Amino acid sequence: MASDEWNHNVHYHRVVFEAIPDGCASALDVGCGTGRLTRELRRVVPSVTGVDQDERCIAAARARAGTDGLEYRQGDFLDLPLPSGGFDLIAAVASVHHMDTAAALSRMRDLLRPGGVLVVIGLARESTPLDFARLVPATVHHRVQRFRHRSRPGPRGLITDGVEVPVVWPPALTYRQVRRLARTLLPGMRFRRHLLWRYSICWRKPG
Repeated sequence: MASDEWNHNVHYHRVVFEAIPDGCASALDVGCGTGRLTRELRRVVPSVTGVDQDERCIAAARARAGTDGLEYRQGDFLDLPLPSGGFDLIAAVASVHHMDTAAALSRMRDLLRPGGVLVVIGLARESTPLDFARLVPATVHHRVQRFRHRSRPGPRGLITDGVEVPVVWPPALTYRQVRRLARTLLPGMRFRRHLLWRYSICWRKPG
């Protein structure tokens, strides 16, 4: 990884890799942007599909693909024709808040094979005293990580791999609302708050 490519989303890619199920043969990267995670997943998963609505991001991802078993689709994730029950792993990093969250989680649930794993790394709004109490240590940790990776300061979340990517801010839902919704749609899911302004949802589809 080039030192100036570190950001909050890349920092939590490890959560996705830790959740890859045994024997994973196919993966879907929802909101793949310029395809960084998609390419990383292809190193360990035989077939990986990245989807994104932004035409410039998909063009940049395709230009960097360079391997078999890697496909990029451009369009609205909620409308794209994708095989129901067709994926062993679905990952969505910083993309769910760009969509109707309930619709996005429901579609990802339906696209998973039985026994498949869904991993969401998302953004939400602070709303409780505990949420706001996290801001100070998060800022300190951000500065430490930026120094450690020698990451160049710049407009956070605006430029990725030299491509200006769409930004939705603030997120529509709070952390509490996301957790409540995920519990309803994904029974048994694991919800975690992470320090650098992210949460994660990990869920294995029954069967």
